[in-house]
Amino acid sequence: MKLKDLAGDTKPKPQRDEKFSLSGVPRGASLNQTPFKAEMGIKTFTAARMMVIDFPKAFVDEMNEYIDNTIIPNDEDYSHSLVGQIRQNEKSKQLNFSLEGNEYVEQLKKVLDNCGSTFVQKGYKRESVATSFEAWTVHSYEGDYNPRHSHGCQTPAGLSSILWLKVPEQIANKTQAEAEKGIHHASGLLDGWTQFSWGTNTSQDLYQLKEETDHAMQPKVGRYLIFPKWLNHEVFPFFGEGERRTFVANFNIHDSLEEKSKYSNVLKEKMERGEIDAQGNIIK
Repeated sequence: MKLKDLAGDTKPKPQRDEKFSLSGVPRGASLNQTPFKAEMGIKTFTAARMMVIDFPKAFVDEMNEYIDNTIIPNDEDYSHSLVGQIRQNEKSKQLNFSLEGNEYVEQLKKVLDNCGSTFVQKGYKRESVATSFEAWTVHSYEGDYNPRHSHGCQTPAGLSSILWLKVPEQIANKTQAEAEKGIHHASGLLDGWTQFSWGTNTSQDLYQLKEETDHAMQPKVGRYLIFPKWLNHEVFPFFGEGERRTFVANFNIHDSLEEKSKYSNVLKEKMERGEIDAQGNIIK
């Protein structure tokens, strides 16, 4: 499955909330009495959402080939707009990835936009579309790192995304035993991982039944993450041979007039009075 196979319109499946039930008999009653059944569920107040997509190997190979044959030879530096400290190797680079100019990138942009729009519509129940407007590649080698940061967009709400295209063996092949050790004993478990942060809770807070507010993710080739632009993230340095290659894209979010009216009583009233049409044009 290659890029052209994924460039069609997406049709996400509806999501269902998980429900539970509790069965028993009233307290103090005998077991032969009619039992009761109480419906119950768990409500979670989510602080951050992320879409996780795993692209097939053929898609990744096709993208790496385009980067090797076009993006790297073009060598259009993008570091002036970025905070990444990607400089430890002569091959360490942050390069512009234009989303226009040929059939391949135009198909890629459609795939990105489908993914972003699906995330906004299904993840946030929002009558909006997401459009990618900038992208770049990050070619990291031993010692390179990316300090904590968030991304900017051209609209009030926006999305960021990262796609792992190459992951050195020492990052990808962590064993279960190593993972169980965690980061104690100088394990190096998080070398080359990406950490997301959306609060300040500590491990002690978790014991008090507060939710986690940071999460580290191990890079996996072909895995694509989409998240709101405000979500802070950082990349830890790694050591040893190999390239850690990442594709990054940002999205603007364009709301429908119906969506905008949810946050503006003035706009809602004008729509109800027929003073503006569905495109926001004034009706004379």
